[in-house]
Amino acid sequence: MFKIFLFIFFLTLLSCDAKEPKAELGLGMFALSYPSYIGSKSTNTLIGPYPHIRYRGDIVTADKDGFAGKFLSLYGFRMDLSFGGSLPSNSEGSATREGMPNLDLSGEIGLKLVYNLYKEKNHELELDLHTRAVISTDFSTVSYRGLVGNAGIKYAFNYQNFELILRTGIVFANARYNNYYYAVDEQYVTNTRAYYKSASGYNGVRDSIGLSYQKNAWWWGAYIAHFNIDNAVFVDSPLVETKDALYMGASFAYIFYTQD
Repeated sequence: MFKIFLFIFFLTLLSCDAKEPKAELGLGMFALSYPSYIGSKSTNTLIGPYPHIRYRGDIVTADKDGFAGKFLSLYGFRMDLSFGGSLPSNSEGSATREGMPNLDLSGEIGLKLVYNLYKEKNHELELDLHTRAVISTDFSTVSYRGLVGNAGIKYAFNYQNFELILRTGIVFANARYNNYYYAVDEQYVTNTRAYYKSASGYNGVRDSIGLSYQKNAWWWGAYIAHFNIDNAVFVDSPLVETKDALYMGASFAYIFYTQD
């Protein structure tokens, strides 16, 4: 069940914020397809219910960008508290990670600097830069996994109850983060898996598109994200099977409570 509740974060990426009440509460269903980790050919599928929760306060929001705290807004710049996360992956049965530790459930927290490049009634263009600290847990211990960041552009188009969001950006991380996912220590070396350590630096390009539509008490959303790790600092890791990763999700919800 913890996977389902973590997926609430990913569902917030699909939400639209135009002409909406301050708070919404509902119940929905989701379906998600995602790789075990970026660079893996194995994929996972999750289908289940989720609580549809959205809140847009003056300081704290839970919307299409996840959970955020607005710290500063000045001359077109905005400083937010930024959150993220990734689902766990079992190494058992994996062609590349067999015999290695599982990848734990992870959470990310940091600051995001946003600059509004253009905004009018139906269109908005923003530049953002965020860096997050990453921790992981197997529910018995908690470990620090390094830093990951993104520099990107977001375009949003709103029309009545429909919203389209396009994003593109480059991802970067320090060596500690990269080695959590892509390092091969001496004890895990095999005939087909060589020793490997990664450096800090460029982690690839992330592009995504999100669509959402709401009519009366019903809300629908869909999301696709593509990662390309060609020329990433860890691309030579023996754990990398492919240079492309695709995340896809869809959901719908019935909203039974709103507050203006």
